[in-house]
Amino acid sequence: MKKRLVLVALIALCLVAPVFAADNYSGVAKKDSVGLGLNLGTNTGVGFRYGMGDFDILANIGLNLFKLNPLTLSGDVAASYNVYTIDGGKNLQFPITVGAGVKTGFRFGDNFGFDLSVLVPVGIEYTFSNVPITLYLRLAPGVQLFKNTDFKVGFDFAGYVGALWNF
Repeated sequence: MKKRLVLVALIALCLVAPVFAADNYSGVAKKDSVGLGLNLGTNTGVGFRYGMGDFDILANIGLNLFKLNPLTLSGDVAASYNVYTIDGGKNLQFPITVGAGVKTGFRFGDNFGFDLSVLVPVGIEYTFSNVPITLYLRLAPGVQLFKNTDFKVGFDFAGYVGALWNF
């Protein structure tokens, strides 16, 4: 019972916090801008960002933890809000972002498996002023809901470093 109460509280926090953040902060990317690049970490593959104006949509798809045996594909999608910007002077600005999202994973091979988690990504970014490239680091603690196709509540974590080419 206690685990279920904690799970419900965490999910509610993940869903409500970004709504309040949207009223106070603007997004990192310009409205209708697109970023595409490489994502390295717990999900190594292609990274994507779409600027919505008030927030950004982030997505990643690739290999989960470099697992090839069995082949494990993973993907995640999150809404991300700029909550603070570190001003380093001379065009050095580092937005701090917080969001909410979901992560899925599929294991292929002798026995198929499916994972599902709710994540809260926290990140820092830097966009170069002369070239349309954004570098980022994101850490995403969360709650795992399904592991290997079975309902199993537990702690989950994802971490990424990457670069996006902004269009």
